[in-house]
Amino acid sequence: MTPLLLAATSEGPSLITFFGRFHPAAVHFPIAMLGVAALMEFLQIIRRKPAFHAATFTLVAVATVSAVLATLMGLANAAGKRSDDTLEAHRWAGIATTVVTMIMMLLVNKARAVEGKKVQIARGGIFLGMILVSITGHYGGILVYGDSYYSSAWPWASHDKDPLLIAGSGKMDFKADIAPILQASCFKCHGGDKGIKGKFDLTSRASTMKGGATGPAIVPLKPQKSSFYTLLVTKDEEDRMPKKGNPLPPDQIEKIRRWIEQGAEWPDGFEFKK
Repeated sequence: MTPLLLAATSEGPSLITFFGRFHPAAVHFPIAMLGVAALMEFLQIIRRKPAFHAATFTLVAVATVSAVLATLMGLANAAGKRSDDTLEAHRWAGIATTVVTMIMMLLVNKARAVEGKKVQIARGGIFLGMILVSITGHYGGILVYGDSYYSSAWPWASHDKDPLLIAGSGKMDFKADIAPILQASCFKCHGGDKGIKGKFDLTSRASTMKGGATGPAIVPLKPQKSSFYTLLVTKDEEDRMPKKGNPLPPDQIEKIRRWIEQGAEWPDGFEFKK
């Protein structure tokens, strides 16, 4: 077997991992098709039409085929990645949505030339599919944007307690705001018991500012040009840091961004102890 055909759980790229990268682009197509089908049947109900809309079967059939492809891409994209509760919920909600869509296509096919209970059951399946799509999308949004994606935008939330706003206001104090994050999430792979990965040593200011195998990781005043920050927010799970852990909470990422933006100050003489 050639390297390009290795499974996604192996080290390095493969055709399977490349296939999986198209999941975010492909997953929206079955959602759109299923949404239009649900709208068509809702209008049929409002108009008291006992039969399916003429376009419903085609929409559901296309949604089913594209949902299967999107699910396979999603499984390939997640293969070999460290799983957590949100990823598992997103995975199984997506699989359930695809299974329901397949059953729904069979029901619509059997009932499209008739009226009565079969049509009602199939319509119920379409609306159930939309509910499952919403649940799957909910967990997908949390995977990409974090747990506070919804709560931070809630207009009646207590914004004085919003961690993103707290992190984004005032000057960052290295010892109070940044050092605890580095100690808990970064130091073990960059200076601690696990050695120095990528030749990037966080032990002292000098070694940190020197950078690693690919050069400086922190460019003071420019977080978007600092890989130390950009690797925390990248959507590519292969590159995202921490390498073998969950993404940092949004408030911690924002603190690091602000710290770099403010000059990445590091108190003289401060060093992490191994």
